[in-house]
Amino acid sequence: DLGERLYLDSGTLTPVLKKLESFGYIERHRSTEDERVVIAILTEKGQALKEEARQVPEQMSCHLTDQGVTFTPDEVTALKGELYKILNGLK
Repeated sequence: DLGERLYLDSGTLTPVLKKLESFGYIERHRSTEDERVVIAILTEKGQALKEEARQVPEQMSCHLTDQGVTFTPDEVTALKGELYKILNGLK
């Protein structure tokens, strides 16, 4: 599920998850129902990083505004749609 949401295959996702685990952001466990399935759980440290990451879009927007670049809400929606079209085309 995570690979699909991030548009990554398992060969790319596995090293990322291993790195996140080595930094203490996640714990990985094999599913007891299907050993092919790995369950990634955020640690307390990972949850803190998640909260920090929530600020990124607003910080980007502020930086763009400081540079004189602004988007209307409709433009943001359209841009997101176009980006998802590109990502879906790369599958």
